[in-house]
Amino acid sequence: MPKLTEFANISATLHFTPIGKVSAGFRLDVPFEGSITSEHWEGDRPVAGLDRVTVGADGIQSLQITGRIGTGKQTVAYSAIGRGTAEDGPRELMTFETGDPDLAWLNSAVGVALGTIEKDQLNLTVYIIED
Repeated sequence: MPKLTEFANISATLHFTPIGKVSAGFRLDVPFEGSITSEHWEGDRPVAGLDRVTVGADGIQSLQITGRIGTGKQTVAYSAIGRGTAEDGPRELMTFETGDPDLAWLNSAVGVALGTIEKDQLNLTVYIIED
């Protein structure tokens, strides 16, 4: 039976940039930057990226995220899709790519992230699906 193992915690500032009404609802781009902590490395690492959000007529947010953790040879790129509501916060499915030998196991990992948003602050806990 698969289980979720906590991998990391992200704390980021969101910058809401409205695009406007589109065929699927209301679109906004949300660049973000902050820090990520994990037991897989020492200290905080920077995290930054872009969330493309489309809010449907029912209030459900469709999320498409691309991001980057760390710098230099320790960089981990990630992409995610998800859903969210103003009340429940984001729920994401994540994949990763890195050339860092210490984190190469992430290249075959799938993550699940659950979070909250208060004003412009995102707090997200990332879990790895394991068998």
